[in-house]
Amino acid sequence: MATVEGNSSYRWLVLLAGCMAICSIYMDMIAYAPILGDIAKDLRIEMGAATNLMMGFVLSVACVLIWGGVVCDKFGITTALVLGLLCSTVPTALIPLIGNNFGAVMVARLVQGASVGFVFATIGPILALWFHPREHGMASGLLIGSISLGCAIGVFVSPAILGMTGSWQKTIFTLGIPGWVAILLAAIATRKNPPALAATNAGAPAEIPAATGSFASAVASPITWLGSLIVFCNAWAMYGLYNLVPPYLAAEAPMGLGLGPAMSGKLSIAVTIIGLFATIFGGLFFDKIAKGNSRIAAIIGFLISACVIVILLPAVSKSIVVLALSLLVVGWGIPFMGPSLSAFIAMNYPPQIVGRMIGWWFGFGTFGGAAGLYLGGMSISKSGNFYLAIGMISIASIIGVLLSIFLKSKLQPAAAQ
Repeated sequence: MATVEGNSSYRWLVLLAGCMAICSIYMDMIAYAPILGDIAKDLRIEMGAATNLMMGFVLSVACVLIWGGVVCDKFGITTALVLGLLCSTVPTALIPLIGNNFGAVMVARLVQGASVGFVFATIGPILALWFHPREHGMASGLLIGSISLGCAIGVFVSPAILGMTGSWQKTIFTLGIPGWVAILLAAIATRKNPPALAATNAGAPAEIPAATGSFASAVASPITWLGSLIVFCNAWAMYGLYNLVPPYLAAEAPMGLGLGPAMSGKLSIAVTIIGLFATIFGGLFFDKIAKGNSRIAAIIGFLISACVIVILLPAVSKSIVVLALSLLVVGWGIPFMGPSLSAFIAMNYPPQIVGRMIGWWFGFGTFGGAAGLYLGGMSISKSGNFYLAIGMISIASIIGVLLSIFLKSKLQPAAAQ
């Protein structure tokens, strides 16, 4: 297959395919959140147990991300994107048939979570193989921003479709349709070989331990484990914000604010759509202001995310305007740091293992999201409210600030190999 030498404009089509794939799978992920109360009633389970539908998705993300990078590195971007999208779209297509059984729905969510594991692992290779390092922040911002775009569409459209159809199963099925379009685009747009950027990226400031730059030696580097712990806190905050805040807004008082699914969906837009702008700005911040220093954006992002605790204050929750403004601010934090973290990986690991390192950082890190949702669900069941679940998001963010202080712009050699 011919190399795309000189056809640099083609990289934007590849980027579009990646963005649409990420957008569609996160639409499927978040679709349950604003209507979780209705799902719980239909399946005759309590709210704490219903949050396991979100936790199961994230747990599967964490497990598969570690291996999704292997698939991407070995078989290519096209295979990883299509396989991931199938993991998301097939379960949504089956929901009208299996949606009356909680166990079957839980299995569907576990399969859906695998979609992120395969698709997200393509971010590193797309950056490393198709874009010059000076464009990594911008391209990464658009890819990571697709998470927020997908979540924004999902939380807004899900309650609206539920209102029209009266069926949460039909709602989930409908939101799965864009995934089939994304499969077609991925199959067409990512088949060509990338231009010869590998040599350029290899000259990035990488100091992988051991001369071979192998995956094993990269995993042995202390900065890899530091980065994974940072993403652990990042994922706890992100999945908590996207999956616990909407049901908190919708749940009847005193468990939540009692605003209902429709208003919850509208307010949750503040958390999600602002993330799209935050990632784009975060990418430009990384390229133009931070000059490749990932630490600055991580610290800023975590500090902003920690402010989520304010939505529990009566002075904030009793005013729709103040609540919306607070959600806008809080929603900026985690997405803002995303481009800096993914660009750090793309610029500091050899291209032949960058997919696996994206998978390792975000795979291990996403266990933080699963832990946050699991412990959050337990606290909701025991306390009958969301206070501790949301408070833990702030705690995870503060820990993330402390860890990010030690994130250096270059990988350091591991201790004696």
